Amino acid sequence: MESKYVMISGFAFSEESDMEKLKKYASQGWILEDIAGGFFYKLKKDKPQDIVYTLDYQMEADEEYFTLFKEAGWELVISIGNQMHIFSAPAGTKPIYSDSQSEIDKYTSIRNGTRKGTVYSLIIGIVLICLLSVSIISIRPISLIILGLLMIDMVVFVFNFMPYLMYNFRIKQIKKYGKCNSEAIDNKSSWKLYAIAGVLWLAIGIWHLIGKLYFSAVFFIIFGAFFIFSSSAYFKKYKKSLSDD
Repeated sequence: MESKYVMISGFAFSEESDMEKLKKYASQGWILEDIAGGFFYKLKKDKPQDIVYTLDYQMEADEEYFTLFKEAGWELVISIGNQMHIFSAPAGTKPIYSDSQSEIDKYTSIRNGTRKGTVYSLIIGIVLICLLSVSIISIRPISLIILGLLMIDMVVFVFNFMPYLMYNFRIKQIKKYGKCNSEAIDNKSSWKLYAIAGVLWLAIGIWHLIGKLYFSAVFFIIFGAFFIFSSSAYFKKYKKSLSDD
């Protein structure tokens, strides 16, 4: 059976646009089958279908939970880690979440989960930085191991902290406007990600400059400046998308 793989934009950042993208693929005969590697939608070739998709969050979902969706016309397509669930239904099916409070409840549990992950990884990161400082001075051989663990922890931190910000922003938007502005969410996530990346590249460039590695320093500083410039462009789009509300 013919298959294709499509990159996931990030559920916390682009939930609405991703579900719309899957709908368009379904109309062309590419139907969601699975999630591959945590970063790609796996689509199978089939007859074109006029269906829509929705994403829901439910920790430790039970049979009653899935029955509720099924009775409302939504069929489970795939569950991710038993906490994220993608459903499909014929176009025109009434959404499960039809009021602001139920939509807020949808995002609250996943926001709290990413907040815990952020706090835990931050504490671990602080401990590892302290250990790294001590090891460089007195136990140099293990400093590379600690540095490796710190880099892994930084990845865990980013993958919790950025979604936490976006879920929290979604909840605030629903409370304020009664709905989510997906364009504002996309632009907000983009300007923050580009800003963080820009600062990191600049820091590496300055570090290389101090070490008299001038060629690489110039490269990293230019790269960092480009990311910060891009961040400012997304920030302007974010402010504009808020004013359009």
